[in-house]
Amino acid sequence: MEQLHSRSATLDTLGVREQARWVSIDSFEAIPVQLRVDADWLKSLKSTQVSDVVIELQPVLSRVEADRVLRAIADLLAQQEGEKLTGTGTDFSGRYWFRGKANQKSVRTIAKEFYSVQAIHAPLFSIAAAKGKPVPHRPSISIQTPSVPADPKGLPCVAVVDLGVPSDHRQLAQYRRGQFVPQDAPRPPVGDHGAFVASRVVFGECDSDQELSACVGRCSFYDAMVGDYPDGSGQSNRVNDKIVMDAIRGVRGAAPDVRVFNLSFGDARPLDRFPDVERREKRLMLQDLDNFIFATDAIVIVAAGNSPPGVVPNPAYPEHHRDGQWALGPWACGFNTLVCGAFVSRISANGLVTNVGWPSPFSRIGPGMCGAPIPSFCAEGGNTDETFKYQPGLGVWGFSGTGLAEERIGTSHAAPLVAREAALVVAKLQEYCLSGTQPFGVTVRAFLALSASKTTRDATVAELAERTLGLGKTSCTRIISPTNGSAVIIWQGFIESSKDTVRVQLPIPLDWLGKAGDPVLRLVIAADPPVNEAAQATWSCRKIKAVLHLGPEATYLRAQGGAHETYPLMCREYSLSKYAPGNDKAAEGDLWLLELSYEEVFAYPPGMDFDPRQRVAFPAAPT
Repeated sequence: MEQLHSRSATLDTLGVREQARWVSIDSFEAIPVQLRVDADWLKSLKSTQVSDVVIELQPVLSRVEADRVLRAIADLLAQQEGEKLTGTGTDFSGRYWFRGKANQKSVRTIAKEFYSVQAIHAPLFSIAAAKGKPVPHRPSISIQTPSVPADPKGLPCVAVVDLGVPSDHRQLAQYRRGQFVPQDAPRPPVGDHGAFVASRVVFGECDSDQELSACVGRCSFYDAMVGDYPDGSGQSNRVNDKIVMDAIRGVRGAAPDVRVFNLSFGDARPLDRFPDVERREKRLMLQDLDNFIFATDAIVIVAAGNSPPGVVPNPAYPEHHRDGQWALGPWACGFNTLVCGAFVSRISANGLVTNVGWPSPFSRIGPGMCGAPIPSFCAEGGNTDETFKYQPGLGVWGFSGTGLAEERIGTSHAAPLVAREAALVVAKLQEYCLSGTQPFGVTVRAFLALSASKTTRDATVAELAERTLGLGKTSCTRIISPTNGSAVIIWQGFIESSKDTVRVQLPIPLDWLGKAGDPVLRLVIAADPPVNEAAQATWSCRKIKAVLHLGPEATYLRAQGGAHETYPLMCREYSLSKYAPGNDKAAEGDLWLLELSYEEVFAYPPGMDFDPRQRVAFPAAPT
């Protein structure tokens, strides 16, 4: 505070740049109570009965200062029977938080008198993103144990951040790499959602129960528990939001080679339907996830989420992209994650969707944060009937917690297929890396984007498909089994700082350019910039720039279509016919030039200092 007063008193003698940093500040005032606690939630609390609460401290507090606040709040709560602090934690950003029990009066007192408190709210939960739990399609099927590879734990691995998988699961036990259980998570699995998701990672998409039972796994999984203790309400699919980052960080520390994480959970409400304080807390958790990806070079796949069971949209499918209830939830809005929607892969007599490749009716709809083009990808997720409920024959196959082959629907079961493809691409690219290096997460993301193909081009669902299925269904096939007659050029590297420009030579042979009938260059550029929840217009703190030139001293090319201003995945197509030999704008040589740089467009979150180096990667495919 002394520094603020001193600096503001001398502003007239400082330079223009320093004065510009203060241009939006009119005065300093105490933070209003309504920005720290939602009024409706506060009114719902009982004056004489304690409730579960979470107290978030301001992000700039040090450990010593947070400890002083903890002791002061603990002393306050100790004066009333039943009130107490029950746990503490630290977000990825370094922000401290407490969990405890308090009545309405105490919550109001803390909100008014403790200015070190940023927010007070009820515990935050997500739900496992499955569309209800259906009955098995063929309950009489016998439990079988598929064949397993010689070293199943040595297969590419995906961390399944979910409700847990039974340690003695008949089909999955041999594919388990390990388990991480955060301090506040129950050790036994909660329900069997985690087992079904893990089976989709291990065995992939199968058209029938017989195919699933005979399938040999291609991936292993790491069990990361984020379930919440059942509270007697009958809800067994709750995810404790506050321990999600603890679980991800725990797996990353215990098994550094595990870089792909699958999050098959979300919220029942879209992000914009939360009260102000709770919405800001959800955004802060998403900020931490995006920044974790930047800091650790991880690959995180998130399910797009599902609409409420049995709720019919208005307007009806496929025009329901105008219904705000179908918008994305908080976890599925990030910039650095790969968000996966669902499409219908098989037609059934009682299904609402009657065309293969069309979006699943329940799949939530983008855009994401700041209007970004999210979801990114899609995979098989199932169908519903006309009442938006499950019926036998509408789902996708996986193993339940007891080892039964079952059909279920939901984006929960689409996301693991993208995570599986990402893990296989990581393993294959690693074969071409020098000792001590590894493929970047953004390299994998860019390759998956290049390899994605639309599941439908039907004009009837064009807008819905774009906002639900993203770039389409992706696959590792192109790198596992390359096709004769085509080429993909892959590059990755660092932009050292905002003052640096990286120049990469891109081979576009004149001989090929002259023989190709309608030459096109597909270029996908991916990065994982730091983000800030306060950046309402950009979300990202950095903006990546990419300029393609015909040569070191030649003009630049314009790509078809526009792109989001700050979203760190750019998919471009360049028509090259005019640059073929014999044309007025013919290229002069075989090596073109791609310039990559970034600029700072927003400040970093308080208390966080990020590496100035920015990972960036691209695959280029001349066709």
